[in-house]
Amino acid sequence: MSAQHTLTYVGARGLAAALNMASLAVFTRLAPTETYGAYLLVLSWALVLYGATCQWPKFSFFALYDEARAGVQAGTVLRLLAVMIGLAALAASVAAALGLVEPRAAAAIVAAVFGMTAFEGSAEIARTRLEVRAVALSIVLRAVLVLGLGSAALLATGDPVHLLLATALANVLAALPACLAIAPLLRGAGSLAEAGRLLAYGWPLVLSFGTAALAQTIDRFVIGGSIGTRELGAYGAVADVLRQSFVVFGDGIALSLISLAKRDARAGGMAAARPVLEDAARALTLVAGFGAVFFLAFDDLVVGVLLGPDYRETALSVIPILVAASILLMVRSYYFGHVIYFAPSSRLDAVASAALLVTTGGLCALLIPRFGLVGAALAVAIGQGVACLVFVLGAGPRLRMPLPLADLGLIALAALACWAAVEGVDALGLGGGVAIPAKLGLIALAAGATAWRFDVAGVAGLAARLGGRSAP
Repeated sequence: MSAQHTLTYVGARGLAAALNMASLAVFTRLAPTETYGAYLLVLSWALVLYGATCQWPKFSFFALYDEARAGVQAGTVLRLLAVMIGLAALAASVAAALGLVEPRAAAAIVAAVFGMTAFEGSAEIARTRLEVRAVALSIVLRAVLVLGLGSAALLATGDPVHLLLATALANVLAALPACLAIAPLLRGAGSLAEAGRLLAYGWPLVLSFGTAALAQTIDRFVIGGSIGTRELGAYGAVADVLRQSFVVFGDGIALSLISLAKRDARAGGMAAARPVLEDAARALTLVAGFGAVFFLAFDDLVVGVLLGPDYRETALSVIPILVAASILLMVRSYYFGHVIYFAPSSRLDAVASAALLVTTGGLCALLIPRFGLVGAALAVAIGQGVACLVFVLGAGPRLRMPLPLADLGLIALAALACWAAVEGVDALGLGGGVAIPAKLGLIALAAGATAWRFDVAGVAGLAARLGGRSAP
């Protein structure tokens, strides 16, 4: 089941990522860097508001899910989300009244928060119920709608606020498949007692998610305020390419394997979940290692294809550092950070988010004035590394996420060997028509062989069953 779930989720995330890359390629050609930078600033405020208000109930639901109380839990979460959206709207209204944000931008921010809540909330409940196909369909549908509606908005007006409204509508429409799959649960009655349990577990997340959202966007706020939206547009575009690329696989692995591990833990404790968690660690290491090889080998090609010409120079200057930052973000968010689902409290997440904000914010203030965008990328990478350490050191031996160190080391060595082989192809001085397919083939072959050797996410076992052979 783990292989089937993983392949379905990763396949959906992979297709959605390809469509999101297409969206980025279209948006950065339809919008000047200043316009795209302004969109990123407004979107960043929406992400912070969403993280501070509407994100925590879905994670509390996943952590405390009980099949016997599923209907009441889902009904309670639905009502909690409605209250949180109201609080988000109130906060945006106050900001507009105080002159901190334009009224139409505040309205677009609230619409974006509502869209994120509808999509993420329905998908979280559906994936907890292991409604794999419905969640996969929602994921792909959102990417299609963002491309279509976002392009239409830019062609019609070129207004960054209208682009944000278009993506908000895409989120709402894409939530429909997941909502249909869990429709019987959504009719469940709410419960004050259930709300109390969800809040008792999730109140630290109210602080941690808002803090984390601010920490993960503070580099953009500082760049936009001190350097300008033109530079922010280029920096944010390449950061989004890399984050999307790594997060798509991390999210797919978490959606499948962490969900299964949580189910196993409910039945037999952390020991029962250990094999699946170790498999998740191997899968994430595989993605990190070979993903880094790909982007370092094809940075110029990726930038040329996905971003407009105005974005090229800035993007190439920060790619190596942002690759490291994206890998650390993936590992923190989709592995070490998931320890809270196996713990009685989510307080550790709040501590990690505070460490992330203090480290990233402090380093942004120190490094951006001196080193510009490179300083911003360094601040983000170091902040993510510190947050990872908080999860590793703070979980304690009983709950610490398992790491099969020997296997992880061998996977990393395989990626390094692949990188050396790719560099060897470059040293031969072959033309692009030969070198590019050769390097792609090397990376694909090495990654596939490594996945087979370590039976990552059950891939080798699934292939063996299909072929009538035994897995290694």
